[in-house]
Amino acid sequence: MQNNSIFSLSKRLLAVFLLVSFVFLLVIVRLAYVQLAKGKWLQSKAIEQWQRELPLNSERGKIYDVNGAVLATNYSTYDIYVRPSMVKDPKAVTYALCSELGLDFDETFKKVTDRFVSESLIKLQVEKSVANKIKENNLSGILFSENNSRYYPYKSALTQVLGFTTIDNVGQAGLEAYYNKYLTGVKGYILEESDVKGVKIDNTLSTYIPSIPGLNLELTIDINIQKFTEDALSLLVEEQKPKKASAIVMNPNTGAIVSMATYPNFDLNNVPRDNVTNLMETAKNINIVDVYEPGSTFKCLTMANSIDVGVAHLSDTFYDPGYRIVDGEKIKCWKLTGHGHQTLSQGLCNSCNAVFVDLSLRLGKDKMYEMFEKFGLGSPLGVDFLGESGGIVMNYDSAKIVDVARMGFGQAIATTPLQLITSICSIVNGGKLYKPYFVNKITDANDQIISSTNPTVLKNTISPKTSEIMRTMMEDVIKQYSGYYAFIPGYHVGGKTGTSQKYDGNRLSGEYIASFVGTFPADRPDYVVLIVVDEPGGASYYGSIVATPYAKKIIENIITYKDYKPSADLIKDIAQVNDKVKMPNVVGMDVNSAINTLEDLGLQVEIQNEGEIIRSQFPAPDTELSKKSIVMIDFN
Repeated sequence: MQNNSIFSLSKRLLAVFLLVSFVFLLVIVRLAYVQLAKGKWLQSKAIEQWQRELPLNSERGKIYDVNGAVLATNYSTYDIYVRPSMVKDPKAVTYALCSELGLDFDETFKKVTDRFVSESLIKLQVEKSVANKIKENNLSGILFSENNSRYYPYKSALTQVLGFTTIDNVGQAGLEAYYNKYLTGVKGYILEESDVKGVKIDNTLSTYIPSIPGLNLELTIDINIQKFTEDALSLLVEEQKPKKASAIVMNPNTGAIVSMATYPNFDLNNVPRDNVTNLMETAKNINIVDVYEPGSTFKCLTMANSIDVGVAHLSDTFYDPGYRIVDGEKIKCWKLTGHGHQTLSQGLCNSCNAVFVDLSLRLGKDKMYEMFEKFGLGSPLGVDFLGESGGIVMNYDSAKIVDVARMGFGQAIATTPLQLITSICSIVNGGKLYKPYFVNKITDANDQIISSTNPTVLKNTISPKTSEIMRTMMEDVIKQYSGYYAFIPGYHVGGKTGTSQKYDGNRLSGEYIASFVGTFPADRPDYVVLIVVDEPGGASYYGSIVATPYAKKIIENIITYKDYKPSADLIKDIAQVNDKVKMPNVVGMDVNSAINTLEDLGLQVEIQNEGEIIRSQFPAPDTELSKKSIVMIDFN
């Protein structure tokens, strides 16, 4: 009996021992789990409770022009936060913030009194003077983190090229967006020890982790030539009242974009964010994104390719009665009475559609489409910019012979202005299609080069010999024919005008796009200038009148800026500007009488619409003109 009692006691003791051992083992396992599996997490949570960090925003990289002029920089602002645990007088803090920052009182008061968060953002990029007024109240719980806001010294210049940033300094459009990862720096922090209320503990060290500034961009843009371009475009808008207008100046020997402008634009320091749809439309760089039928400027490509592949020769002659019939469809020339007999060179100078229909048919469908591919049409060129369009080339199988005929003079095909000017550059530079680009190099804060851009040849388009022929032809256009409004006595200037009709679906809209592409100096081009005018609202829609004079202004300013001297072989031309005539009144005359009267005075005539009796003219009677100037007569 006694043995049974002892045995029963032993069992109970053993059970207690095992239970205690099991509990002890659980504690050991739990401690091991906490220490090994969750030790780092618990450590970080502990640090969060006694350590606070105040962000230090990095300085966004600057943007410079090719000569070092600052195009985009930064100025100091403050980001304002509130730390509720430190706030002693919530109403006073809320009032101080709302009165200076124009915030809603109730919403701000919620942030100020929300003890479940360590810090709340009140407002980004507050002007320094405003932040100082808030500081003067000496209220606890308000924190100030120095930041940088973007500033554009040239305001509306380069609106669509530079683009802009969001309120928190992230690139949103233009080069600011494309190169955002380079321009954006690395944020820093100030780490400090604080008590449970978030108050800094006295006699503790703060850790300073400095921010790293973003990288800088040096562009190919020359702000002086950019100003010439913007000024010319502003005058064009004032006088021609277009829906839109754009201009590009390019170095044909590298692909570097020297200037690029678009109307309408806006001050980059005051981005109109109240209407997002309108903002994104205005911020769009139509030189790179939008397409248009280039019209007669495209004839330079057809002419160059025809000569280069051997289907056209300088000795060829053509006859133009005012139209061609292809596949039963009548294709009219802009000169309804026709140009009669003319040489190949005269076909370009006269901008004769009939000649280019003939050249297109000689090339044929296969060679025409090979030409598109050779000149980079139908696909993006790879410019360092977001949203580049590749243009529109009709599907090969869908294209009829009449379509091919129209393509030769710039209809039934659409390009971007950038594609057109890049193609023209290859025609006058010896036959090299360069990849267009905006950025010369990327540097760090110590001016060390991180990367640089070397000119890249995408394709060879024509031979140097053909290029030489084309330079001469394009200069003849300016000296003798439709580009005369770009004539600058004593200087070699080449070019080609363009006028194309706009379509609304499959129907003509009654609106036009006028354009001009110029080369300077024509015999060895350093610059190519393109102006495109969408729906001009003035007296004319012809490129020779609407676009050419403004390209001339850009070239004239470049001549002065770069100190080009007159060519010795052209000194005689300087006297030509003094050879003046007065515009006669031809309203009421029949078309033949009007043309004869004007041509007898040495003027060149462009005709709008169809009819028998002239109803209007441009310019007005008695306007003084140089001989070879272009005038316009209209049946409406």
